[in-house]
Amino acid sequence: MANAAPHSRDLPLEFSRHNHVAPTWLRALPDLLDRLAERWSLTLGAPFPKIAINYVAPATRADGTPCVLKVSRHVSETRNEIAALRLWDGHGAARLLEADPDSGALLVERLEPGTMLVEMAESDDDVATVIAAGILRQLWQPALERPVLHGLRPLESWCDAYDRNRAALSRGAGGFPAALFQRADALRRNLLASTGAPAVLHGDLHHFNVLNAQRAEWLAIDPKGLAGDRCFDVCQFLRNPHAVPPSVNGRRLGIFCAELGLDRRRTRDWCLVHAVLNACWDFEDGNPWQRAVAYAEDTLSF
Repeated sequence: MANAAPHSRDLPLEFSRHNHVAPTWLRALPDLLDRLAERWSLTLGAPFPKIAINYVAPATRADGTPCVLKVSRHVSETRNEIAALRLWDGHGAARLLEADPDSGALLVERLEPGTMLVEMAESDDDVATVIAAGILRQLWQPALERPVLHGLRPLESWCDAYDRNRAALSRGAGGFPAALFQRADALRRNLLASTGAPAVLHGDLHHFNVLNAQRAEWLAIDPKGLAGDRCFDVCQFLRNPHAVPPSVNGRRLGIFCAELGLDRRRTRDWCLVHAVLNACWDFEDGNPWQRAVAYAEDTLSF
């Protein structure tokens, strides 16, 4: 019979702090976990210790299959993730086993041993970058003609923080560099307008979202489920696992472009747009945006 371990109801402190703005959701979460465990015949373990944004815990199905349960209060983004995983069907990414889009819940295969690509990068950054490029090559299937109808989020929509913050940032509110924002905003419009056939994008591929597995040597997890320009999918990788000299990211960019046949200038331009997008999110959330801006300025030398 499905059950949840008693300690699986104890929510990690960082997770509770991050989700304190949704107290009703937090209070209801333990009961939701019990219902999902019953519905999908799961035995739940304690949540992973470092979770913050989403509830993620190891689980075992009634037939002994190891898996991972993920529940998020960000239901719309979870719908995008579920859509991408369904389209990939285990090709290049963890396989989706069950999903309840209305509850922000999904069950995926557990990747074992689950070693993160960051460990490979510590010994050979170039090899890790080639591995990441290989994952993207598998994931980039053509997006359907109207992605939003199939649960994917168009890249234009993903970048809409530019529109929300243009009035403030284009005049340098709070000291934000107006010229940098205006340059990135213009690039964003041109890049979106000149995108050809969109692809299914991961949207958050980095060293902690590529895991060693048995079914395939490396597989991706936690996609954002976007649809758009392939070049955009390189951007997040260059921001991880920690700050590196622009020369290192320049080398990584060269590897991605060579491996995947991408235009280097276009991909670099997307890196600037992506970096300023992160600064926009920080600005509107009231968080320090200076680090994102400094990285954006670094992208100009990639």
